[in-house]
Amino acid sequence: MRGDDSIKKFLVPLFLFVFIAGCNTEYVNFNGESENWKGQYRAHIDDNSENGVYTFRYKGATENVVLENLKIVINGGESVLKETRREGATVKMSSACSGCAVTDTKESIKVEIEWGGKEEDFLLEPN
Repeated sequence: MRGDDSIKKFLVPLFLFVFIAGCNTEYVNFNGESENWKGQYRAHIDDNSENGVYTFRYKGATENVVLENLKIVINGGESVLKETRREGATVKMSSACSGCAVTDTKESIKVEIEWGGKEEDFLLEPN
């Protein structure tokens, strides 16, 4: 029985540490759309680090669509993707930083998309 007490004395502080350390972790989700595009940003945010993925879908297109001269700009240049030829209706952009100013979970994210001589802007709103 003494071994069980030693394990409990070890596990209780470990559990409390993991619980307290995990309190600063936040999962965020932003969504928005324009006439031709639907967008989403999902991220895991700690105090000063962030790992997320932007996902954009060209609405009404099949997966074998080809997008020419695609450019996606997030928040005026915070993240940029440029491709002269993109196959498929879904575009994913990873976003990661450490020791950075993380995304404000109460502010919208501005998205600008250019493709094939067209351009649309829209906001990803926090959920």
